Amino acid sequence: MRQLITAVCLTIICSVAYGQNGCAKDDLGRIFCAPAGGSAVKTMNGVACAPGRCVTDNLGYLKCSSQLGGAALKDDLGRPVCVGGCVNPTAQYCQQLNTEKK
Repeated sequence: MRQLITAVCLTIICSVAYGQNGCAKDDLGRIFCAPAGGSAVKTMNGVACAPGRCVTDNLGYLKCSSQLGGAALKDDLGRPVCVGGCVNPTAQYCQQLNTEKK
């Protein structure tokens, strides 16, 4: 039982860590990265990025810090609070990596 609990916890931790990763792949396998310290998330339309960390609001939308590497947390009422103010992640913050092999 203890091993099962440990495995579940590690899975959750890995999912959270991956969600806060600075890069993500779209459906075509292209890799997009956020600015250093930022977040990249796969969306229905590809990949969206933000300068800082992200949290979901009460409606399930991502809200992200507008500052490079900035934190994003929820207050006691579950509302997003972001360093420098909150922004929505967009493709404009992303940079596509060149993965061509030479």
